[in-house]
Amino acid sequence: MASEGAEDFDEINDTLYSQGATDGLPIVPPTEERVEEMLRGTDLPRDHEIGTLGNREGSLTVEKLATNAVMAGCRPIHMPVLVAGAEALADSEANTIQSSVSTGSWAYLWIVNGPIREALDVQSATNAFGPGYRGNGTIGRALGLAYKNAAQLLPGEKDMGVLGSPFKFSLVAGENEEQSPWEPYHVSAGFDEAESTITFGAPNSYAYANPFEMDVKGIIRGLVKNTPPSMVGYEGQSVRKEVFYFLPPYNAEELHDAGLSKEDVREYIYENAVLPDYKYHEGIISADVERDEYDILVPQFQDPDRINVLTAGGSARTNAIMGPSIGGPVTKKIETPDNWETLLEEYAVTRDWGEEKDHYELS
Repeated sequence: MASEGAEDFDEINDTLYSQGATDGLPIVPPTEERVEEMLRGTDLPRDHEIGTLGNREGSLTVEKLATNAVMAGCRPIHMPVLVAGAEALADSEANTIQSSVSTGSWAYLWIVNGPIREALDVQSATNAFGPGYRGNGTIGRALGLAYKNAAQLLPGEKDMGVLGSPFKFSLVAGENEEQSPWEPYHVSAGFDEAESTITFGAPNSYAYANPFEMDVKGIIRGLVKNTPPSMVGYEGQSVRKEVFYFLPPYNAEELHDAGLSKEDVREYIYENAVLPDYKYHEGIISADVERDEYDILVPQFQDPDRINVLTAGGSARTNAIMGPSIGGPVTKKIETPDNWETLLEEYAVTRDWGEEKDHYELS
């Protein structure tokens, strides 16, 4: 932690970069004053251990999390989300050690649900995954930096991603609950609608899926046919893989108006997403095996529970598919501190741009 005025901005950035403590982008110097202010965003003591990340050396305390939050450009109002996100990272079900060091270049996916989205301006509609929104950009960056620095996760030493991924900088969106015809994701996970949560996943691919035709059949067939062969869902002894489908409100409403629930959509994908078995070996195409087009077909998903359906995005029809996730999904409740209303007043999020257009009715 640097002292106020000890070094100028460039020197602090150069020092931390040389130590491997940044993500390659400039950081906000984590001075004692800034870290102390960040700690106002939680009632937990600074020495409270949230969990152990990585193998053995990765103890993440509240103070360490606050330090990385400052570096990422967060404000104290982001701390409740970061604490819950850090708890998800430390959860054994998240499988973060495998996703963090694997050659597969997995990213950390974060979905925010509940009323805290609006308070922090976490975008869930147009341009939901960014760029341009502080909450979306800094929350994911802070959690990535916290894991990297707690676990000493340096590229080429522990992070062995063959190609890496720009999604590792930040992959955060809120679910568009206001325009969704279905119950929110966190409610499906067992939380109350009035509660706020953050969900972790670890995909390494992002695919757009335009409907085949602008009708119910075209939308749902497009979800199936645009799912890459590598995006499989199953649960084995050492890994669980799942896929996330993000539908904009137009498509979600179209399906809902046709009488389809989220469970119906998951069931349809499960029943209709099939692959020739020579393409199905834990999602890897076996090019050295010669088979003909009449080969037996096998399910792409072991069961519907390996499929996650959410509403996100703005007024268009483009869907997104992310996966396969080898971590989670893990959902944690966000707890706000006693001084929450005061913090919201002090750090009110305002902007004079990007006012969301009205959500037009389907024609």
